[in-house]
Amino acid sequence: MKDTMQTGFVSNSESFSIATLIYARLRRVTGRVIDVMYLVQNQAYAQYVIDLALSANDSELQRQAERLRSLIVFEVEPNQIEVKEEIAETYETEVTEEEIYRAQVSHHYIGALR
Repeated sequence: MKDTMQTGFVSNSESFSIATLIYARLRRVTGRVIDVMYLVQNQAYAQYVIDLALSANDSELQRQAERLRSLIVFEVEPNQIEVKEEIAETYETEVTEEEIYRAQVSHHYIGALR
């Protein structure tokens, strides 16, 4: 079950599992949260997350980022540098305490019903 070129990854299932590992580790190490589904669908965002994971100076994040990078099917685009700069500007915001709390509210809500 390999999808190629449509999403930019050689294998969707393997890239999804690696992306979830990066999500968990990145959240634990840096407090940053990524969108795994969007990462699997958008090659530019995947590259941004890989760069973010490599800059975290964590050996496990670096290993997983390299695994994810090996799955990406790169297509040469002339405006790729401009797109990367736009994405970096979009995702440079820091996570606030309120956003972290709102992300965790759904977990608290289910427990409160019991």
